[in-house]
Amino acid sequence: MRTKEQAEEFIETSRPAIEHLFGALDEYNKVLESAQITVEEIESSKRLLSELFMYRDQWSPNANHHYAQYMMRMEELEKQKAAAEEEDAEKLEKALFNIGSTVESMSGLAGAVLQIGKQALSIGHEGKPNLPAARTIGTQNIIEVVWEGRNHAMHWDEGAPRTRVRNMLNALAIDLNITIEVGKNNCLSILGALEWKKPEDVLSDLKALVQ
Repeated sequence: MRTKEQAEEFIETSRPAIEHLFGALDEYNKVLESAQITVEEIESSKRLLSELFMYRDQWSPNANHHYAQYMMRMEELEKQKAAAEEEDAEKLEKALFNIGSTVESMSGLAGAVLQIGKQALSIGHEGKPNLPAARTIGTQNIIEVVWEGRNHAMHWDEGAPRTRVRNMLNALAIDLNITIEVGKNNCLSILGALEWKKPEDVLSDLKALVQ
């Protein structure tokens, strides 16, 4: 069997694993979105609620009832505002705790996706390929991001990243204005940079890269 065919078979065989990993990552993304309610959105809700009461409910025959509801809603919005003003990391940590997960565990899942990606490339090209025509992630070839992203996933806790890994992460930070934290697992950010948001994104890229 030719190397290309082996790689294609590996990618298809990996489909269930990739789908499973993204199933868990989808839960993370939902939590992340809910944890990022902005103060501006809450202030906008307060303003709209205030206008609604001023121009409609205060003239109602049931004005006292509407006022009580209005005050209860404003109090709830104040609580939401206080929560929204917490540190993002603290909000996310609390939200993830509610689904029995952590940023670290989700980063581990992202690292597993990168591992499958590197393995597919390695099988398809018998090592790290040179594909100048492949799509770019900022100023970098996707091969570099996937390959060194997987290396980061395997060795991030060793303290001093290897030169190629460090260069890849620094380029992502500069090109895409994303936060890279030294000494931490940045695989979620790498997955985001690759725009691998669902299984088909991964499978489509990998199949194209082993042709």
